[in-house]
Amino acid sequence: MPQLPRLDPRITAELKRQRKTILKGLACVIITSLLTIATLRLTLTALTAIEDAAVTRISQESLKLTEKQAAPIAEALQADNKELSEAIERARKTSNNLDLTPAQIEEVAAKTNLNPAALSQEIQKTKQQLQNQESKDQIKLRQDNALRTLAIACLGVVLLFALKYVFTRGQVYYLSKASNRLATDLRQRLFEKLMRLPVAYFNNKRTGEIQSIVSNDVGVYQSAVMVIRDSIDGPIKAIGALAFVFYMQPVLGAIALLFVPLLAFVVNRTGKRIKSAQTEIQENLASVTALSQEALSGARIIKSFSAEEHMRGIFDESAERQYESQLTGARRIASLRPTVELLGAVAIAIIMYVCGHLAKADILAIADIIVIVQALDIVNQGFKSITNVSSTYNQVQAAVDRIHVQILDIPDEREESPNAQTIENPIGKIEFQNVTFNYPDGTAALKDVSFTLNPGESLALVGPSGSGKSTIADLVLRFYEPTSGQITFDGIPYQDLKVNWLRAQFGVVPQQTFLFAGTIRDNLKLGRIEATDQELEQAIAMANAKPFIENSPEGLETALGERGVRLSGGELQRLAIARALVKIQKFLSSMKLLPTSTQ
Repeated sequence: MPQLPRLDPRITAELKRQRKTILKGLACVIITSLLTIATLRLTLTALTAIEDAAVTRISQESLKLTEKQAAPIAEALQADNKELSEAIERARKTSNNLDLTPAQIEEVAAKTNLNPAALSQEIQKTKQQLQNQESKDQIKLRQDNALRTLAIACLGVVLLFALKYVFTRGQVYYLSKASNRLATDLRQRLFEKLMRLPVAYFNNKRTGEIQSIVSNDVGVYQSAVMVIRDSIDGPIKAIGALAFVFYMQPVLGAIALLFVPLLAFVVNRTGKRIKSAQTEIQENLASVTALSQEALSGARIIKSFSAEEHMRGIFDESAERQYESQLTGARRIASLRPTVELLGAVAIAIIMYVCGHLAKADILAIADIIVIVQALDIVNQGFKSITNVSSTYNQVQAAVDRIHVQILDIPDEREESPNAQTIENPIGKIEFQNVTFNYPDGTAALKDVSFTLNPGESLALVGPSGSGKSTIADLVLRFYEPTSGQITFDGIPYQDLKVNWLRAQFGVVPQQTFLFAGTIRDNLKLGRIEATDQELEQAIAMANAKPFIENSPEGLETALGERGVRLSGGELQRLAIARALVKIQKFLSSMKLLPTSTQ
C-alpha cells in the first residue's frame, strides 16, 4: 500500500476545531465504502442465479451416478454392474456424475476389462438418456428457485445503492461544511493576525502577495479535508476488494498484491516533486496578484505617464512565469494518475489471463470471473484515491508553509509590559529625550532628537525628504520603538502605556489620504464607532466638509467607492480631517509632513 502522508501538526490543529463535523462526514465515507464492497457479494449471487436458471446447467447437475445409472452401460457391454459401478466410483473421486475424463475412462476400462472406446460411447449415450428423462417440472422448479434468488439479490443491490445515495449526500454535506468552515476560520485568523503585525511588515510586503495568501493559498489549504476523506475511502476500498479477490481465488489475490509495492514507489516518488512545483506555483501566483493590485490602484499614474505598454510587459513576464510553473506542476500530476492506471490495467490483464486457465480447469465459473474483475476495478479506484491523497496533500503542504512562514509565524508588534497603564485624564504632553532611531537594515533615520510638545502648542517639522519627519510621526504613534533615548506622554514612558490606549489619543490626517469603500458615515466613525450624529456634524463643520456632503446624493450615507475614488483631492482631505476630529478627545496630531521644496 502506498504510504499515506502524515498530517502536518499545523494542519491537524486546524482540523481538530471541526472535529465533530469531520467525524460525521468520515462515518458516511466509511459506510459508503463498505457498501461498495458489499455489492460484490450480491452481484455474485445474482450472476450465479442467472447461471442456475439456464436449462443446460440444471440438466448437468441432475446427472447423479448411481447403480441404476450404470446398469444400462453394464448391460450393453455385458459387464458386471457392481464391478463397473465401483470402478467408476473410484475413478471419478470427487465427481458425482458421468462426466469422466479420457484418463478416468481408461482407468475404468482397465479395471473391468472393457473396450475404452465402447465404454465412452455407452457413457455418452446413457448421459443423454438420463438428461431426457429429467422431468420438465423439476427443471421449472429449479428455474423458479434461481429466479427467486435473483430477484432477492437484485432487490438487495437496489437497497445498497439507495443507502449509498443517502450516505454519499451526508459525506458531501458534512465534509463541504467542514472544508468551508476551515477556510473561513483561517481567513479570519489571518486577518486578525495581520491587524497585529507591525507597520514594518507591511512596508516590506506587497499588498497583492498578502491578498494571494488570504485568498488563493487558503483555497488550496481547505483541500486538507478531502485528503482525510481519500485517506480513508481509498484504503478501505482497496483492502476490502482485494480481500474479496483472495476469498474468491487466493492465486488471483496474490497476483494483485504483487503490484502494490510498485504502486507505492511511484506515488511516493512523484509526491515530493509535486510539492516543490506547487510551492513555485503559489509564489508566482502571488506575484501576478500583486502586480494586478498595483496596476489597478495606480491606473491614473500609469495612464498619466503613458506607461501602459511598459506595465503590460512586466505583467506578461510575470504571467508567463506563472504559466510555466503551472505547466510543470500539471506535468508532474499528470504523470502520476496515468501511471497508476497503467499498472492497474496490467494487473487486470494478467489476472484475466489466469482466469481463463482457471475457467478451463473448471475452477472458476463465468459469474466468478465477472465479479472478480469488478472487484479489481474497485481496487484500482482505491489506489486512485490514494494517489489523489499524495498529490493533493503536497499542494496543501505547500500552501500551509506559505501561510505560516509569510503571516502566522511573523512576531506580533512588540508586546506591551504586563504592567502597562492608561492615564485617566490625559493632558497631551509629548516629549522626545535624545531619541535615536535606525531602521532594521541599519539605515540611520534620527539621532539624538529632543523636543517637547505641550498641550495647545503646534509643531511643524520642516526638512528635506528622508530627514526623518515621517519617522517622528511613526514614533509618536509607536509604530516603531526608538533605538535609544525615550519618548514620554504626560511624563510617562511610552513603553509603560497600553499601545491601543495611546493611539486612541491621536487623530491622524495622513499625507496620502486613505478612505474605505463604505459610506461617508462609516469612514467618519472609523476611530469611534459610538460617535453620535451631533459629534459627526461638529467634526464635519470644523473640517469645512459640510457643503460637499450636503450636496452628495445621500448625505452621510453616500457610498465613496474604493479609496474614495468618487471624491476630489480636497474633499478627500477634508473628510480625513473630519475623521480625525471625530476620534480626537484631547488633541489632533496632523501628520501632513511635506519636504521643504513642497512647502
